[in-house]
Amino acid sequence: MKTERKIEILLKFVGSKITHNSNEAYSYNCDVDLAVEQESTADGYEVYTFKHPEDELCLSENVYYYESDLPELITEALTGGKCLLYIDEYQYEDFGIEEQLEESFVEYVEDIIKQEDINNNPMNCKHEYTRPILTKKELKELKEEYEYENEK
Repeated sequence: MKTERKIEILLKFVGSKITHNSNEAYSYNCDVDLAVEQESTADGYEVYTFKHPEDELCLSENVYYYESDLPELITEALTGGKCLLYIDEYQYEDFGIEEQLEESFVEYVEDIIKQEDINNNPMNCKHEYTRPILTKKELKELKEEYEYENEK
């Protein structure tokens, strides 16, 4: 399964989204929870901010000198659930967010498979049925790739 699809599955599972559209991040009725942006200091250094777009800037809490600090924080925010994150497409690639999310996918794959087993079987009355994230083929592929065995 391709990395992009794994990330899509993970984000749907935890209820989060990523946007690269700055207009969406800064619209009147801003739905974005967090934004990552690059800023320049007065003396020409590049720093990064990580905060809600409408929050005041707090140097000790929102400003990062090193981009290497951000991928883990971004991933934690996204996998924490129900987060819409704005990040520039170039920063997304440069920071290695895709790789970090793919690593997180491995941590969630067992829970995803369990949930999808339920979702792909609407006859299972013990659980609330929700629309599946995976196709049956993808579910089978994940079970094989991650050597998942159903608990009986």
